[in-house]
Amino acid sequence: MTAHHAHTMRLLSKIDCARIAVLVVEDNDASRCLVIELLRASGFDNINFARDAEEAVEQMQGHNPDILLLDWNLPGMSGLELVRQIRGAAHKNDIRFTNPEVPIVMLTARQRARDVTAARNAGVNAFVVKPFSTTSLLKAVCGSLTRKRRFVAEPAYTGPDRRRRKAENYPGLLQRAEDMAAVAPPHPRKASSLELDGLRDSLKSGGRLAAREVERKVRDLVDAERKAQEIRLGLMERAAQSLNAYIGLFGREADAEVVDVHLDALIRLNEVPHGQEILADGIVRHLDTLVAKRTEGRKSLA
Repeated sequence: MTAHHAHTMRLLSKIDCARIAVLVVEDNDASRCLVIELLRASGFDNINFARDAEEAVEQMQGHNPDILLLDWNLPGMSGLELVRQIRGAAHKNDIRFTNPEVPIVMLTARQRARDVTAARNAGVNAFVVKPFSTTSLLKAVCGSLTRKRRFVAEPAYTGPDRRRRKAENYPGLLQRAEDMAAVAPPHPRKASSLELDGLRDSLKSGGRLAAREVERKVRDLVDAERKAQEIRLGLMERAAQSLNAYIGLFGREADAEVVDVHLDALIRLNEVPHGQEILADGIVRHLDTLVAKRTEGRKSLA
């Protein structure tokens, strides 16, 4: 028994397959039959299917599935658009979708990084590339059912938390904005802006500042901002190099989670306020450690 198969069997043992209601949405007859037979062979008995998104909507109202296996390229409404509509029900009363948090596994022949990102941003729980093995399919299904992740319902993103690790395990600015709300304002103002406000308030209140003194203070603030920007750009360059090194090593086997962590880090590094450069440096060092661990793990399996 391979390690991957043993892991899948452990996941299967954690759920009552016979009681799980599965909805398979696939327009290709051969692919649909294959998925259904693989599920039945693994103990899933309560399986329904649909050939397009419209039929899937009807099925969901009648059966309320525990998990949805959805092909991307459906006739008419695409699978990706159906995912967006299901997740969108978390923000409005849509009687078609009583459970906007239903686990969704996307099945597709697409495997470009931007397609994986698009699917995850739409709110899928797992992404399975065709042609797939029994192990990869069951791993996605079982993982989506057993590894419960916090459901995020925000304007920018609705779906299972794209972070599979607990938020407290992410250092500093790698945490999500809501994770940091208790320790810092969601949008901290830069120190330079605060100092400029103080200078303006001093002048408004009748404070006497010589023109040269004002000029010096402003020049010092501009110099500090320039240095902070140089630091930010340097850190972003290091983060980009870390991402390129990871993708260069793993290629199509790159873990979307690792890529997502890097992209999120780049966004946050670009917004690092003055005075948090040391914390930002820790973010980049965390990325380097993450890639090093994945690299070492790959070597140990070789």
